[in-house]
This record gives sequence, C-alpha cells and structure tokens, in this order.
Amino acid sequence: MKRALPFLLLLSLLSGCAPEPVSQSFFAMDTVMSVTLYDGGDTDALVAAQQEVNRLDQLWSRTRPESDVSRLNAAAGSGTPVEVDPDTAALLEQADRAARESGMAFDPVMAPVMDAWGFGATGSESTAVHRVPSQAELDALLPLTRDLPRVEGTAVSLPLAGQAVDLGGIAKGAAAGHVLEVLTGHGVGSAIIDLGGNITALGEKPDGSPFRVMVKDPRDSEGGICVLSLADGATCSTSGGYERYFEADGRVYHHIIDPSTGYPARSGLLSVTVVSQDPYWADAWSTALFVLGAEEALDLWREGPETVQAMELILVEESGRVLVTEGLEEGLEFLGEEAGYTCEIVRR
Repeated sequence: MKRALPFLLLLSLLSGCAPEPVSQSFFAMDTVMSVTLYDGGDTDALVAAQQEVNRLDQLWSRTRPESDVSRLNAAAGSGTPVEVDPDTAALLEQADRAARESGMAFDPVMAPVMDAWGFGATGSESTAVHRVPSQAELDALLPLTRDLPRVEGTAVSLPLAGQAVDLGGIAKGAAAGHVLEVLTGHGVGSAIIDLGGNITALGEKPDGSPFRVMVKDPRDSEGGICVLSLADGATCSTSGGYERYFEADGRVYHHIIDPSTGYPARSGLLSVTVVSQDPYWADAWSTALFVLGAEEALDLWREGPETVQAMELILVEESGRVLVTEGLEEGLEFLGEEAGYTCEIVRR
C-alpha cells in the first residue's frame, strides 16, 4: 500500500517585502492540515482555526463513539431520529444535495462498501486490511448505499439497518468554510487554508497578486501538471486514484468507489481538480466528477446544476490529455509537457 503525500496541492508563493508568514500545522480528520497567515502574526486566529476544525472533527468523525455521525450510524434502521448539532444537520443537507445533483456519483452512505474494501474507518491507513470483496458481498451491501439520510431540522435518521454515513468526501470542504469565517472574524485578510489538500485562499498575497497553486502530477508525486491562480475565497480540491490504493493479483485498486458498481471507478481519469467559491462543492464534486468521467463532467459544467456551472475544472485523462476549463486560462502555467501531457482549454 502506498501512502500518498498529505498535500495534494502544493503552494507556489512569493515572499516579497511583507510580514513573515505565520503558520500552524495540526492533525485532524485523519490528515495533516495547516493554516498560514500572510498579513501579520495573529496567533489567536490560528488557535481559533484549529479549535474549530477539532470541534467539527468531534462531530463528524466515524471513529469517535460520541460523534454525531457515530450515534446516527448506531441508530440506523431503528426508526428513532438522532438529534445532531446544527452544523451536522447543515452538512448532511449539503451532502444530500450533492448526491442528488450528481446522480449519486457522490454518495455519503457508501461506508459499508468502503469498509469492505478496507478504505473505510475500520482502522488507520497503516493498519487497514485491504481486500477485494466478492461480488456476492457487494451485491448485499450496495442496496444500503441508495437511501440517503432523512433530515428534519436537527433530527436525522438512517432508514435501513446496516447503513452508515461517512462524510469524508465533503467534511474537509465544509471545515474550510468554517475556518474562513473564523479567520475573517479575527480580522485576517490574507491566508491560505490547507485542509488535507483542499486549498482555500483568503484575500491575496501581500504584494497584491493572487495566490498560486500547483496541481500535482498524478503519475509523479514530486511533479506538477500546472500552476493556477486562486482568487479570494476560492477553494481548489483534487481527487485522484493515486491518493490511496493497493495491489492484488497484479491489479491496482484505488479508493474512489463508483456507487453504481461498488468497484473503484474506471472513468478514464487520473485526477479531477475543482475550483469553486464554495468549499463544500469543491470537495464533493471533485470526487463525483472523477466517478462520472471527462465527457459527463464537461456536460455538467456546461449545462448542469448551477453549482457545477459555477466551477472551473482540470481533468487529467489516462491518455495524457489535460482538459482545463476556460475560467482558469488566465494565469495558467502548464508544466506537464516534459511528462508527456498535452493541455487543451475547454470553452462553453
């Protein structure tokens, strides 16, 4: 099992004549995170940001017995709603919307199938037991992934016994939105929030130019596909099969499961990068579009839900073609030629 580097997107920043950046790194939501301030050393803001992420982790973790998610999963099929924190209810509503708009390509109740592959919350990545489940096992589990949680205010229920919510595909994006609010509440105007590879920009660099982000080469963890500009408030999120995978009988199985089959998605894509002004959607849709493939992803970008039409995309195909939607063209620096990639700007 190869453990991917914790940062899926690497920052490319110019220091210039400005206050020294102040950064804090910490571990939460099963990944390394960091918050870096570029307009002064407000350590209170850094502490508050970390505390907010830790608070959300306590609500949304599948491995904490008293979390909202664990209590909800324990009550699955009982018919008794579970009272959850308003932030949990709001996140479940967003997850429901992403699931329905993507035709269930994003599925917040895939936990039983993920666990069957060893990609779930059954243990740390270093101790997880990865295996290829039988078709009979998947056939028994897949019906549990097609009924979404029922949310009425802060009362939530799972209709079927054996169901389990896993919000890992949207929780870090949601947390980024919360951290943005915390930082602005502390008067921070220039910062980068890196929550396990979901990169969110607050403001601009001290010299007035936009923050620049490098999108990784999915075939080379040390290389990059391109560098792009990240506007104030925008989040850049990448999903790819190279992040977590294992090999069995000469075949590679990655962690992005297609909810329609229960098997790792085979969409012809190596990675999907989504840039959005809403961190929820950047996180959830990068996974969904990876499952759907390039053609359907671009169809949704052109004529799909407003959430997707408002995004910009970078789709890296197995063929080596890199499709970049037109909103990212200005300031784009393509780096993939030497690695055999070609770049194509896609227009509406």
